[in-house]
Amino acid sequence: MAVNRLKPPKAIRIDFKPSPKQYDLWKLLQPDFCPNCGGGIEQVLTGYDINMNPQFIPECVKCRNRNLPQLILGGGSAGGGKSFVGSVWLISSCIRFENIRAVVARKTLKSLKESTWNTIKSILKDWGLKEEINFKINNLEGTLTFWNDSVIIMKEMADIPSDPNFERFGSSEYTIAFVDEVSEISERAIEVLFSRLRWRIHETFKTSRMLLTTNPTINWVRGRFVQDEDGQKVDCREGEAYIPFSVFDNPNIAFRQTYEAALNKIRDQATKERLLYGNWDFVEANDMAIYNKFDGSKHLITDLKEKVYNPSKPLITVWDFNVAPQMSVLTAQIDYDSKKVYVLEEILGKPENKENNTPALSRKIKNKLYRDKHIGGIEVSGDPSGLQRSTTNEEGVNNYTIITETLGAGILRPKLKLLKKQPPQVVRTDFVNEIFSGYNGWELQIDIRCRKLTEDLIYQLKNSDGTKSKTKLTDPKTGVKYEKHGHLSDCLDYLLCLYLRDSWYKFKAGDNNTGQVLTTAVYYEGFNY
Repeated sequence: MAVNRLKPPKAIRIDFKPSPKQYDLWKLLQPDFCPNCGGGIEQVLTGYDINMNPQFIPECVKCRNRNLPQLILGGGSAGGGKSFVGSVWLISSCIRFENIRAVVARKTLKSLKESTWNTIKSILKDWGLKEEINFKINNLEGTLTFWNDSVIIMKEMADIPSDPNFERFGSSEYTIAFVDEVSEISERAIEVLFSRLRWRIHETFKTSRMLLTTNPTINWVRGRFVQDEDGQKVDCREGEAYIPFSVFDNPNIAFRQTYEAALNKIRDQATKERLLYGNWDFVEANDMAIYNKFDGSKHLITDLKEKVYNPSKPLITVWDFNVAPQMSVLTAQIDYDSKKVYVLEEILGKPENKENNTPALSRKIKNKLYRDKHIGGIEVSGDPSGLQRSTTNEEGVNNYTIITETLGAGILRPKLKLLKKQPPQVVRTDFVNEIFSGYNGWELQIDIRCRKLTEDLIYQLKNSDGTKSKTKLTDPKTGVKYEKHGHLSDCLDYLLCLYLRDSWYKFKAGDNNTGQVLTTAVYYEGFNY
């Protein structure tokens, strides 16, 4: 039945000549299609659940492949043609099938209307489709309806504190979805939208399909699709896929040449690497962050541990005892002769592994150091509040006694070194920024695999009083409130204030001359083995 007397076009002029990389992405998006052999898809009975309900899984009818991508990331440099492919996919799918519901989404409707929505309208015009004849746009509802009842629906994906579970999606049913600039959107939002892909899928695509596109980022997108916490290539989960793009994958030669010339004029190397070459390892500085002197292109070093770690010299471990989102430890070694600080590794105690407690994480680190054949001794440092006795422990037992006793039953020989009090946040973060800038001749290098520390250094914002902004989030699964950023950067603060004490005292003395009152750092040493 026609919508508002819309008519099918007499002819459609489609001029879509994808590059090889665009075609790789295109194949993953096609309905009822196995990208391995081109066969169709059927639902195969695999068993029954505990309530005796039948369980099915999609399978290729030809090669019996069951790893059929449904959540697909096209990621990489700007101008690679990712968003264009997504827009063509939505339009062509709506033309091909009647009465389907396709979603196009970004973080905000404003950004969507200024970018991807314009691309969709431009493609419709290029293909000879006419508004109010072949399709109709309702700007109030954010919909584009075709003559065959298929519709493209705009969606806003921003997290709203009053709706953490995206109840605003309600019982909506969609067929396919394209989320542009997914790096701006939470993983939870994507999973909720994906769960709503269920409208006429059996008659059309046979499996749910959602396309995500983004430039390189260091958030959940990279960890899920591109690189793990050690910088190694991710083996995508079953039903997920990643296609990398660079600007050179855009088939429009004139556009590519012009855009490449513009990107080459970017002076910041990190930004150029990210946007021009789609490099996921380069990290931009954030002028709004409290650590605004951190520069990923300068301070992050690939394979730093392999280059400088010496198992016969003391290893510094710096502890933060927050249990959510994880318990955190930094390891480091310092070359005092050349005035270089090497942050070698971050070791995380994650709740899902039941390692976000002091005994479990201590055992994990002990086993790791044994595997590394570390014989140079261990220095244990971190948050001075870890000396406080928990109400769950007996008298004389605290986080640091647990750590040193766990590490001390062998060759590691732990030695406790702590500041008596936490250094004031404003002064210590200023000090760390100066170290990033080479204060007193020091050079700070961080292994590029320290992902969470890097996130802290980029995203930790500053309060109006100069302290760290530690806004609390709520885990939607557990209801636990936690600070997303700041745990590993706190470890870095403690490391530099304690172990670069001459420079720290010098810096504080300079601040004292400005009239600021500071507390003196006092070292606590004990529990030596």
